[in-house]
Amino acid sequence: MIGDLEELRRIKEQLAEHPRGMSITDISQVLGIHRTTVAKYLDGLQMKGEVDLRIVSTAKVYHLSNRIPSSALAVCTRDPYILITCRMVVGAIRNGFCEIIGLSDDPTGKQITDPSLSLLMQNDMIFRVKRAVQGQKDNLDLTIRVRSIDRWLDISIIPVVCDDGRPGCAIILKDETRMKEALHQAEIYRKEAETLSADQNEFIFRSRPDGILTYVNNAFCRRMERERNELVGFPYEPVISHEDLERLTRLRADLTPKNSIAKIAFKTIQADGMVAWEEWQYRGIFTSDGILGSIQAIGTDISERKHLEEQLQIYHANFEAVIKQRTREMRAANQDLMAEMTRREKLERELLIIRFVFDQASDSILLFDRTGAVYRANETACKLLGYSLEEIQQITVFDINPEISTEIWQTMWEIQREEEETFRVRSVHRRHDGEIIPVEISRKFIIAGPLSLFCSIAREIVG
Repeated sequence: MIGDLEELRRIKEQLAEHPRGMSITDISQVLGIHRTTVAKYLDGLQMKGEVDLRIVSTAKVYHLSNRIPSSALAVCTRDPYILITCRMVVGAIRNGFCEIIGLSDDPTGKQITDPSLSLLMQNDMIFRVKRAVQGQKDNLDLTIRVRSIDRWLDISIIPVVCDDGRPGCAIILKDETRMKEALHQAEIYRKEAETLSADQNEFIFRSRPDGILTYVNNAFCRRMERERNELVGFPYEPVISHEDLERLTRLRADLTPKNSIAKIAFKTIQADGMVAWEEWQYRGIFTSDGILGSIQAIGTDISERKHLEEQLQIYHANFEAVIKQRTREMRAANQDLMAEMTRREKLERELLIIRFVFDQASDSILLFDRTGAVYRANETACKLLGYSLEEIQQITVFDINPEISTEIWQTMWEIQREEEETFRVRSVHRRHDGEIIPVEISRKFIIAGPLSLFCSIAREIVG
């Protein structure tokens, strides 16, 4: 289309400011462009798929569209597709479409309700197609059975503008059958591997590179005196000496695709405070790109062998008294370590309780950092403001409280030292849907080491 680019730009800007649409007369009056010229430009934009048209009474109302020209589909995707016109007729197909849904004849020119297309047009597919023709894109997964073979399809329904300038849609089929079958087979292999290792006497676990356990066998659960669900999903690090821990850290860091297996033996402290010797084989599992994906470790209790060796050394060196003293010291050290572990577990439980109380508090609690971003929010705040926990982490104090500007926020931080006590005010909050509600706020600045936060405890004023 040949035309004044500046006038085209102005027309699109006006349509962007009026999402409900504008008539030719409206655009002509606002921009001071002749109605004939505006109509010509709109026809061209409609042909390009940049605007859509709907009839309101006797007027044509235009609005911006996200359609793409049907002629561009062959460039945008290599997957098979079928083009549907505004009259619900098959306008064209791409090579491979018939093979995927098991058609022997070309369906071009047929209605989408034709029996030959029933495999594709099942459930609410016709409704989705009509909605896409009106401008709303869609995506769904569909399973069809073609010649006794199941096919898993990832379907995208995209609004398009046809070559004649009329609206339509394209149904793009992505055959994920091989991917689904590969994932299914991988799951079978995983379960077979877990079954083989479940009843082994060796301690077996798999973990991510960061140490988070992804699998443990029964022997490892017995060794840790924990249930499987208490181990999987949590980090694991054996209770060993600093020297052995450094050796183990280096061993895992040195795993490479060419040297993916390494062995190590060390003393470890059991749950009862006793010391055991264990020998472990660590195997790094790498991707085809050489990236460490996971670590599998197989451990064996070699305490008996090690104890025999130690006894032999004692007999040879006749240092029985020294050994007893060392044993007592090590037991004391082990008890201290166990006490420390108990203390840490207690702290973890207390933190869980505090977190529960924080989330279940009847008032909305919001913590903001100096930039105004939400540092943490409890569940009551999410319910009061209508956000999910993920959504509320993306907003700021300015989104929540329309009475606070950047200047006011900066001033509050500058005079925070003057507010030694909790400060109560009446203000408003803006919900996710835009509703403004009155609230009573108790606010307090919190300083925890290098971290400074603004705490807002709000309660909706009812009545």
